[in-house]
Amino acid sequence: MNKKLSLPGSSAKHRIWLMIRMLRITWQIRPGALLGFSIAAVLETAAFIVSIYATAKVGGLLATYSQGDATSFIWFWLWIDIAAAAVIGLAFWLMSLFKDLLYFRVVQWATHEFQSALCQLDLTDFYDEQIRNQINKAQSGYTWQISNFAQTTLDLLYALLRFVATAVVVSQITWWLIPLIAVFLVPSLIAEAKLAKVKWFVWDTDGDTRHIFWGLDWILRQAKNQMELRSTQARRYVLEKIDNLNQRFYLKQEQKYKSFSRFMIPAKVLETGGTALGLLVLVRQYLGGALSLDRYFFLSGALLRIGGALNNIFGTLSRMQEQFLFVDNYFAVIDRKPRLIDRPDAVELASQQPPSIEFENVSFSYPGQEAAVFKNLSFTIASGERVAIVGENGAGKSTLIKLLLRFYRPTGGRILIDGHDLQDIAIESWYEQLATLFQDFNQYPFPISENIEVAKPTYAGDQQRLLEAAKLSNVDSFVQNYKFGWETVLDNSFEKGVEPSGGQWQRVALARAFYRHANVLILDEPTAAIDAKAEYDIFNNIFKHYQEKTAIIVSHRFSTVRKADRILVFEHGKVVEAGSHSELIMRRGLYADMFNKQAEGYR
Repeated sequence: MNKKLSLPGSSAKHRIWLMIRMLRITWQIRPGALLGFSIAAVLETAAFIVSIYATAKVGGLLATYSQGDATSFIWFWLWIDIAAAAVIGLAFWLMSLFKDLLYFRVVQWATHEFQSALCQLDLTDFYDEQIRNQINKAQSGYTWQISNFAQTTLDLLYALLRFVATAVVVSQITWWLIPLIAVFLVPSLIAEAKLAKVKWFVWDTDGDTRHIFWGLDWILRQAKNQMELRSTQARRYVLEKIDNLNQRFYLKQEQKYKSFSRFMIPAKVLETGGTALGLLVLVRQYLGGALSLDRYFFLSGALLRIGGALNNIFGTLSRMQEQFLFVDNYFAVIDRKPRLIDRPDAVELASQQPPSIEFENVSFSYPGQEAAVFKNLSFTIASGERVAIVGENGAGKSTLIKLLLRFYRPTGGRILIDGHDLQDIAIESWYEQLATLFQDFNQYPFPISENIEVAKPTYAGDQQRLLEAAKLSNVDSFVQNYKFGWETVLDNSFEKGVEPSGGQWQRVALARAFYRHANVLILDEPTAAIDAKAEYDIFNNIFKHYQEKTAIIVSHRFSTVRKADRILVFEHGKVVEAGSHSELIMRRGLYADMFNKQAEGYR
């Protein structure tokens, strides 16, 4: 079992590993840009040292010129200095260019990896508070934070290269200057690191606050949700709720930030100490005759820059503190492995006939909950049987479907598919047998045709298959009335869009299930938003065209299920009755009672 995600970002070794991993990623996705940046960085650093030296030579020669000495090399070193400045400018531009090229590619990579990871996580992970907080952290900026980290890593490598080159020059003064300057910069680095951690870990103490915020933010961005917000006059309350959540969250960040910021002032003052001491040493060497004037200019220029080079390194590291935490969190999310995976010797279902389904003493409780949804639940569904599942809310109907789809693993017992334990079956081969429609179905921002074909992309463009699915679901009854036909998007915010009814959306979702031509059709409340006449036509089509396929229908509407071969009546996680509609009515049990109560509403 996977451990909870952790953030070991305080380890220097771990941070180095993060940067190495990022460099490997950039090399894999755009090696030319990484190589180009490296060459440009070396070129700029070499030109930088040449420029310091040329400037020093010009300064020394000008000083001797004022004393009447020959100055034939002034112009030579001046042109060298100008040429070095031009190379520095060109190299900086190239470095920026290659970083931007990497940025675009890393954004694509980060987006793909994060979204792919979401599609592989166990469903239980989305309900785990710690993992959910980490997903929220990652989604708050993965499209740009990972690219920024890649760029900042390159900036750090460049800063290190400049420092090493400058340090070689400064070491000619005295060896202990460089570590001394570094020591004076350490307090700033420590203070910056603490600030970044304080701001970041507010996420963990107030994770639910941000989760509520993102939920409300999503609601505000949906037109259908805005209708309820406005008509019920709830928008003021929701906006105030968001403001209060934001105020609480960022006030806590602000307070933490202020409490640690007081350490920054003395740390910044200390930064200049090492450089100042080095300059004192250098002046004494010059006054003692150990250095010529141009060499003094050269070494003092390098010394002033060594502080800047070290400050650049530590400053970059300081800016990276929050990035380290973000990237570590991001990698933890995309690296997380699902637990419900195929076994190495998983069984591939290849039968062309609908498989038999058996629940054998199945027990199940949701993670973190003591109450059992099922205890020793047993029943069978024969190959090609059309079965309806009914019961009051909370009876376990939808949970049964989740177990059948292996979204969760039973805590006891087995689910057998053609005699094979569902846990032993290659999941994709099982899904290949299925066509599903959930009560809360997806509404893709695609044209109607693509909204249906997404259920089986390998058959996209098969017009006959599309028209058959549309006819079975009655989608054809309204598509022909649209100006753009199959290219119409069921969202009037699009250029070719319209405002659909809930029933029209549900028919499109139902057409997806029919489009798959699967051996097992699973429908969870398939016609909740469809009028009675359309429902009658659709289910006549299902029972007419699914003669040799298995159909499992979960519904509250008894008019929907009465034609099923067999009806399973659930109560408190158990099958309390089973039989055809007429058989169950004659028993005058729970099913008959529910049927009669619903029928009274139509009288």
